[in-house]
Amino acid sequence: MLPPLVFEPYFRRQIWGETRLQRLLGKSLPPGGSFGESWEISAHPHHVSRVAEGPFKGATLTDLWSEYPDEFRSPLESSRSQFPLLFKLLDCHETLSVQVHPDDDDARELLGEPNGKTEAWVVLHAEPGSQIYAGLKTGVTRGDLETHLDRGTVADCLHSFEPRVGDCVLIEAGTVHAVGGGVVIAEVQQSSDATFRLFDWNRASADGCPRPIHRDAALRCIHWDLGPISPIRSAPCLCETCHDEEWLIRGDYFDLSRINLRATEMTFEAEPLTMWLIASGQAQLRDEATGYDRHFIAGETVLVPALAKHLNWSSEQATLLKVIPT
Repeated sequence: MLPPLVFEPYFRRQIWGETRLQRLLGKSLPPGGSFGESWEISAHPHHVSRVAEGPFKGATLTDLWSEYPDEFRSPLESSRSQFPLLFKLLDCHETLSVQVHPDDDDARELLGEPNGKTEAWVVLHAEPGSQIYAGLKTGVTRGDLETHLDRGTVADCLHSFEPRVGDCVLIEAGTVHAVGGGVVIAEVQQSSDATFRLFDWNRASADGCPRPIHRDAALRCIHWDLGPISPIRSAPCLCETCHDEEWLIRGDYFDLSRINLRATEMTFEAEPLTMWLIASGQAQLRDEATGYDRHFIAGETVLVPALAKHLNWSSEQATLLKVIPT
């Protein structure tokens, strides 16, 4: 059986990044540059994760996916040719571009890619005055948006709010969005890097030139009926077996929950394929089936194969995020 798997993070430079991934989450960033993303678990062609430790050290996620189907995949994933999700940490030191992700149909038609990009964010850190832009204001039409694009006043069309730690935001494909001004988020998404920029705040890239704008494609991909997107306020599950588990999203591509451990432990029986992030604090993970026993700190992620049984998390104080492909 495959044990729980920890992968080497991939750090991606972004013009809007900084160094909070290291300062707040302990990531060992390379020297120099602004790093906006840490790809924690990925089978996307731009970067395929490699196991960082243990008996499978050096193996790629795609290798394991194909070589260990019974141990690695549940019946739900048995027909999928690749790992379906991408898990990231983002340091949005400056505001990201105003952008839109295509849905599955638009991604296939416009880019020749197998799927679009629905994603969700959980806020891990937010500076005072930072903003999340999520969806168009009620009543904004295509004509309104194009007029404001021409004027450079796109923010007037966008629903926004000041985020707080713990906020969860579901960004369905086709949603106009941006985030920044000192926000660190955990992001789970479909395995895609498809982004169409509508507006980039008149910002130049490192070479002094404006970054490309994809106005026509972005306008085509917008789902005009989505409207304003508000942060999800979680509600705890009341069943006896998971009273500390708060379900944030139950979606078409993934389920996302938050687990709060306070001088306690939780055991999960026969879980499906699951990704975990220690959002705060420290926790111990034990897997009875494989003898796995490891201490995790905030900012670390682990992928637990589908056949794991009697999976136990314990901590004096920790908050965990749990992601299950659907």
